[in-house]
Amino acid sequence: MTIDIKKQITVLSGKGGTGKTTITAVLAQLSASISLLADCDVDAPNLHLLLNPNDISSERFMSGKIAIKNPERCLNCGKCLEVCRFDAVDPNFEINPITCEGCGFCAWVCPQKAITMEIKPSGRMYEAETRFGPMVHARLDIGAENSGKLVSEVIKRSHVKANQLNKNLVIVDGSPGIGCSVIAALTNAELVIIVVEPTTTAIHDMKRTIELVHFFNLTPAIIINKATINEVQRTNIVSYCREENIPILTELPYNLQIFKAMTNGKTILEEGINDLEKSLNEMWLRIQGLLQLNEG
Repeated sequence: MTIDIKKQITVLSGKGGTGKTTITAVLAQLSASISLLADCDVDAPNLHLLLNPNDISSERFMSGKIAIKNPERCLNCGKCLEVCRFDAVDPNFEINPITCEGCGFCAWVCPQKAITMEIKPSGRMYEAETRFGPMVHARLDIGAENSGKLVSEVIKRSHVKANQLNKNLVIVDGSPGIGCSVIAALTNAELVIIVVEPTTTAIHDMKRTIELVHFFNLTPAIIINKATINEVQRTNIVSYCREENIPILTELPYNLQIFKAMTNGKTILEEGINDLEKSLNEMWLRIQGLLQLNEG
């Protein structure tokens, strides 16, 4: 099946707590008629807390392997215990599914072929409806790995769904940091929005994220959230973006009403925070210009 890749915005933050998901929810509201949402923060998803999605379908995500022993074939020779470096085989030659890393060495050395490597479930992916339109999201199981693979599946599914529903835009809520799940969330991105707060840690991590975005030859843009908490650091962000020719989409002041909105499960616009509405609408116009989006 050929997938027509839609325009995609990926929203990132170098560190957690900058307001990335809050901004993503606003973008979802402003673009509701043309967009589909993809929550790719599969390790610690938060977007559903604001949008309260109604899941219409779900499926298990299978990834990674685990060693399974067939006791009828096992001769208790102990070779699996000898080679396991993860302490996943106990003295009775039973395999602990939690500590097993799926390397397959035990299965390879077993003379009786009593151990097989089986694909294991490691998460769940959902298709849902929200008050701002369709959404694809996922959750990794506790302690599970391969978050990057699950994010890749969410990205792929979101574009398939966008084609089916004739949506022109996919908005991706990525995870903090620069790890494999973030790299996967950059797949197909035409614009990468980085949400930063004016603190030393956030600026450091913003620069690392920008380096990653540039490595993949993608276009970054910045939103400064809580801009009024430190004027010196805000100026540092502005100066850096000017030097690097990176557009600043908007600057949002620190506002306690935003926390009230989140507590009430609402976006900034739904809460009616009037002094931010103009900035957010101007932000959306700038994004439309960068992507050459047509809402009609």
